[in-house]
Amino acid sequence: MPGEQKNVVHDLIELQVEDPNVRDLTLVDLPGIARNPIADQPRDIHKQTTDLIKHFIKQEGSVILCVFPANVDVATVESFTLASEVDPDGVRTIGVITKSDLATNNDTLVQQLLMERADVLHLNLGFVAVRNRSAEEKISLEEARRREKEFFREHSASTVVGWHCLGIEGLINRLADLYADRVKETFPKMRDDIRKKLKDIREQLSKFPMDLDTPTARLVKYYELTDIYVERILQVRFNSSNDGQRSSMVNILHSKLAKLDDIISIQTRQLFSPKYRAKVRDAMSACFGEQLPNFLPHPVLKRLICENLDQLSNVTDVLINECFQITLDILTKNDTEACKGDMLLLKLLPPFRQIVHSYVHEKQQAVRNQVQELIRLEKHDPYTMNNNYMNSINRYKERLTESKSSKKGDKAASSTLSIDTDDESMFNAISNDEQSVQDMLISLHSYWKLLIKRFVDYIALSLRAGCVFDICIGIRDRLRQVPIQQPDFVDGCLSEDTFVRTKRKQLQQTRDRLEKVDVILGGSGVTINDNVTFENSVIMEKFPTMTLDKLEEDLTRYATGDHAGVSTASCGDWTNIDSGSSKPVISFSPIATNVHYTTPNKR
Repeated sequence: MPGEQKNVVHDLIELQVEDPNVRDLTLVDLPGIARNPIADQPRDIHKQTTDLIKHFIKQEGSVILCVFPANVDVATVESFTLASEVDPDGVRTIGVITKSDLATNNDTLVQQLLMERADVLHLNLGFVAVRNRSAEEKISLEEARRREKEFFREHSASTVVGWHCLGIEGLINRLADLYADRVKETFPKMRDDIRKKLKDIREQLSKFPMDLDTPTARLVKYYELTDIYVERILQVRFNSSNDGQRSSMVNILHSKLAKLDDIISIQTRQLFSPKYRAKVRDAMSACFGEQLPNFLPHPVLKRLICENLDQLSNVTDVLINECFQITLDILTKNDTEACKGDMLLLKLLPPFRQIVHSYVHEKQQAVRNQVQELIRLEKHDPYTMNNNYMNSINRYKERLTESKSSKKGDKAASSTLSIDTDDESMFNAISNDEQSVQDMLISLHSYWKLLIKRFVDYIALSLRAGCVFDICIGIRDRLRQVPIQQPDFVDGCLSEDTFVRTKRKQLQQTRDRLEKVDVILGGSGVTINDNVTFENSVIMEKFPTMTLDKLEEDLTRYATGDHAGVSTASCGDWTNIDSGSSKPVISFSPIATNVHYTTPNKR
């Protein structure tokens, strides 16, 4: 409690006393408990002093000395209360009775040392009585020790208690013994704590980036980090799941393609709806007289196929957007957590993330362009080398012929041809139409089934390549091109800043201190710079909100005539869909908060 106002401060004053003739002890002399503020002392002076005392005595490796004068009733000494709070079993608390020459009753002093009566305070470690020199006495320590021995030799206590309970020398010997006992008890835990902290510091340093002091070292490290980022963070997210606990991207694509197949089936069934058949009939009527009746008007067939291709184009746009959005989410989800522990990788993560966005956007556009090119080719004159087209037409015509020659009630039973559900529905729908309309619908349906088979297979291969198989390889190639395109990029990202240098030095110093302590005991955090500029980066556009599920729902409503529930983007001719653009306590502590150690014969 320094200063004229005797205020409490938390700064320690450390004194090292070296003497070959004294015990090796560390003593923390704590202030007395101030109950009432004096002069300019704060009103909570009592709380400040007790909190300071508790801070030191709560350490389990310490021995607590509760010091009080012999002429004070021990029941009023507050230090014992504080000690009992942190040491309820009394395994490290010892009482020290000072000013033994001022005791009002020697028998009371003796009884307190003996602790045989119920009306005295009992401690497991007992009490030690001492007689120190007063501040007014101008005598040496040796003289004070000699006079103390003479005092207790003539005192009645010397005949009933041992000298281990009398005098400063007895107290020092008791403390030395207690020190040895406490060290034996706390040594294993202390050693384990030190080794645990040392292991943690070493792990932090192992993850800490090395000092990349040359451009070559930084470039080598950059390529190493790109491989780590792609192989250990991105690639593993596309691995197949063999335990059924999660769906891989391949599984997700398969489900999306199955949804596409369902939507195309709905679209195909619309080809033989009454409304569509009427549309075909009107188109055929407009061509009567331009060619022989038994010839199909080729322009009508081509126009109908192109209209269906436009619808298919819009559906695939939604599919492509949705699949690549899922891919992007998989690549970037929790990427910061995945890079945790690698400071350099965390520094590179923002530009890496931009490259991922840019590359996924480019792959999305490339797949969209491929699909649009395939649709453009399909919009040329209908053509195929696949015999299934003519086989399908012949099968329908045979069925129609068979139907006309059979009785109406036996139509289903007399059929020996194998056709699928859509074929059956189409046949039943057009059986009563005019011959020319039947021929057009049969040709259109047969060619459309052939077209969508080759189209869906192609879109499946393109999406699997773009969203799964090529994605990580392409990202790695793009990352490796950055130092060539932007020579200053690597140096700007991986040059060590002051914070990193200071943090490494602090960790190394802590490690060195812990290693020294570990030898004595018998043993053998980051600021990420997000301000790195990355030129020509493209953030992936926000995909439209249209999904395959919504598309299928709208198509179903449209097919059943429920136009009120159909979204604007999916109705009509499908041409408007967006494509994605008192000094009572003395604490003796062999274990301090910051580990200290002393050499022999140092006090």
